[in-house]
Amino acid sequence: MLRTVAVSGNAKTGPIAVTYRSGTHETYGTCPRTCGLHPKNDTGAVTVDAEYLAALVDAVPPGGIAWTYSHFAAAALPLPAPGKTVVNASCDTVADAVLAVESGRPAVLAVPKDTAEEWPKTVHGIRFVRCPAELAEDFDCRRCGHGRPLCAQGNRDFVVVFVAHGSGAKRVGTGNGGCYAASGPTAIQWHGTKTKGRANDAQALRDFARSLPYGSMLRHHVAGDIGREVC
Repeated sequence: MLRTVAVSGNAKTGPIAVTYRSGTHETYGTCPRTCGLHPKNDTGAVTVDAEYLAALVDAVPPGGIAWTYSHFAAAALPLPAPGKTVVNASCDTVADAVLAVESGRPAVLAVPKDTAEEWPKTVHGIRFVRCPAELAEDFDCRRCGHGRPLCAQGNRDFVVVFVAHGSGAKRVGTGNGGCYAASGPTAIQWHGTKTKGRANDAQALRDFARSLPYGSMLRHHVAGDIGREVC
């Protein structure tokens, strides 16, 4: 199921276009069971939804940019290409992030709250830098990267680090939950997607991207992933 929002009210993204994707039977139904942040990983997806992923890669606003994140293994994600959606590998460990970058995939890393002062740092020649929105007030995706957010730069040679926040922050890094979308306003939007979203999410996504104004930014999946729901 897909929910589309032409102008987000999320303070971190800023007023850009966003989407949410959930399963039909379970909110976490599109998230991989292997995700370390998944609090209910016995209900998640096992495989990538190939039809949806194909639509996602092409779902870029006319003259604009699009990006997203996936907790599926980096090897299962498409390599960055001009004019396509940038799919970041969301990694659970520094080692996984290094391997993702070495394989040519852009990577991000969620880290425990008590490590906030450790970043930036370099590991095996690869820089790890914090999301700029975590370091300054009144800063969002629109202002990041001088109009091209770091996460939308597919060929970057560094990892973007997100320090844990929200009610589940203490679980990040434990392999047993910590998903920021498990509670709060994001959870409300995401859970509502299960009942009010569009069922043909691949076609809905293509239609939404085409409908956006020229030059728009589109952040796919404020919550949700590219998995095929297990029915």
